[in-house]
Amino acid sequence: MTPDDTLRALAALEAAWRQDSRALEALAECGPGETRLPVLVADYGDLVLDSMLSLACGIHGGMDEAEFDAAMERKEADVTVRMCAALGRTLKSWAATAPDSASGDVARAVVDAVHTFTAAGEEDVLRLLAALRAGVLGGS
Repeated sequence: MTPDDTLRALAALEAAWRQDSRALEALAECGPGETRLPVLVADYGDLVLDSMLSLACGIHGGMDEAEFDAAMERKEADVTVRMCAALGRTLKSWAATAPDSASGDVARAVVDAVHTFTAAGEEDVLRLLAALRAGVLGGS
């Protein structure tokens, strides 16, 4: 996913959290070659959940091959990981046929999944989204 796509997805998550239907409508307008907003948001949600689960399972860039293989084995055996993968597939299937007007619903499902996975309170959701945005802007 490109940085621009990621920022657009994050903007949609924030707009959905704020219940800003005008912002969602503006974000749903696609130019040539742009991904439809429900699909983009579902793809982003799947990516961020997988990244969070990898971190929770201790997977990081500095691992040797044996450590990585063992961590991946633990990750693949974890029921939470399998449930999140099923959620990601479900969101992506829904988004593939959903009208653009469903972008807010898809985005709220992604925010809810990410929020549930973290220890953040509802008051921290916008800070969490800002931190994810800062990671993109900082090249992380």
